[in-house]
Amino acid sequence: MPVIAKKLTWDDIRDLPEDAGRTEIVDGDLVVSPSPSWSHQGIATALGAKIYPFVRDNKLGRFFSSPVHVVLSRHVNYEPDLCFLSRGRLDLLQGAVIMGPPDLVIEIVSDDNRTHDTVVKFRDYARYGVAEYWLVDPRDQLVRVCALAGSSYRDIGIFTAGETVSTLKLSGLILDPEEIFESGQRET
Repeated sequence: MPVIAKKLTWDDIRDLPEDAGRTEIVDGDLVVSPSPSWSHQGIATALGAKIYPFVRDNKLGRFFSSPVHVVLSRHVNYEPDLCFLSRGRLDLLQGAVIMGPPDLVIEIVSDDNRTHDTVVKFRDYARYGVAEYWLVDPRDQLVRVCALAGSSYRDIGIFTAGETVSTLKLSGLILDPEEIFESGQRET
């Protein structure tokens, strides 16, 4: 008897418990990742501590840290480390889910699965219209900021310690990569 493979959708996984790990769908296939390392979480917390007050104080929209599901299409949804949705696009919020592309997605690159962030998500975020994508790379101690130009990304810049990250979506934000990578190296 032949086996028929079914492409999964957000509806198929929406009720999975959060402790199942990070659940994402890539072209209809379920991808489950373990919880992030303490270093990864330290970097995410440091980024959030800098970006959230900036977004709030300037009334720019909403800033999210994981877990928030971003449904980009019927068969593609991700759970980015951090993301921003501008005030004029808050209608994409449906409960704890963003139904469409956020204005900005930030992924902290994991050494054990670099390709997922740097190739697969890079392709999908561009394909579905995420205007700005940051790759935060703890191994190389850099922040790569990309902006959507047509259907692909162009680099705004690659920023390292002592530099200020340039961003189109959060213009005026002052962020030195050294601050966030220090947080990923400290034990608490």
